[in-house]
Amino acid sequence: MKRGEPLNRSAQRTITVLEYLAAADGPRDLAVISRELKMNKSTVYRFLTTLAENGYVTQQSPSGKYTLGSKVTWLASKFLEKNPLTKISRPYLEELSRTTGETVHLAVLDHNEVSYIDKVDGRQAVLMASRIGARMPVHSTALGKAILSGRPEQEWQRYVAEVGLFPRTANTFTDPDAFYQELHKVRREMYALDDVENEEGIRCVAAPIKDVAGNHVAAVSISGWTLTMTLERAISLAPILIETAAQISAQLGFHSQTQADTAAAPSTDGIGLSTNHRQRGAPVPKAKTGGD
Repeated sequence: MKRGEPLNRSAQRTITVLEYLAAADGPRDLAVISRELKMNKSTVYRFLTTLAENGYVTQQSPSGKYTLGSKVTWLASKFLEKNPLTKISRPYLEELSRTTGETVHLAVLDHNEVSYIDKVDGRQAVLMASRIGARMPVHSTALGKAILSGRPEQEWQRYVAEVGLFPRTANTFTDPDAFYQELHKVRREMYALDDVENEEGIRCVAAPIKDVAGNHVAAVSISGWTLTMTLERAISLAPILIETAAQISAQLGFHSQTQADTAAAPSTDGIGLSTNHRQRGAPVPKAKTGGD
């Protein structure tokens, strides 16, 4: 730490180095880390040394490049082990995957991103590349839209202002008004669709999980390859997904006093689908508009 540097700033920059290595696609040497983080090389070296001494970073030999250490895995496992949401949800996720044969995810929102905290692989011949700990945009994922829909509309606007609606595929919502309309629809029907909006070849449906106060604190999703996970199939899976989310929510203490939180049976004829989820045969919306 430089003389006079506040402790909290030093801690923040250490975390920045750690997160940089977590996001990197391979080991990095000191010069690259220093340049890309715009930090003094000697300062970065001190942070790396401290992290390495505690097992959070490893320096490879003979290259001398740095990568994450095994202690990070231990830390993540402790978080998952002690997180009541993952412990409560796990049997429901396993049952949902067994029933549908598809991959099931559990996620929360963290710093404007969806963070996967659990996953159960389906019976597909080709498994999905998603992994626990991975992070994805909110606006292009069913999980993200399911959680965000329950937040105040000011948070929707803040997300758009801070993050933006950048396209991940040709189907991604990029127009704010269309995106807000989609969130209103998700709020009404209690499920969200990712109609090949985040990754080519993948279609998902998600439902929000509520805490005792009714806040959307997480979401559970069913994902599949578009070859078998047609739009009609995704919509047909919404009722069992909503029920699973309701059971997890009940375990967290949420109990609906009215029928307001019970979603209407999802339509499979394309009627009432959002701008991004049209009838079969409709043209794929262009990324620049986010829908018609």
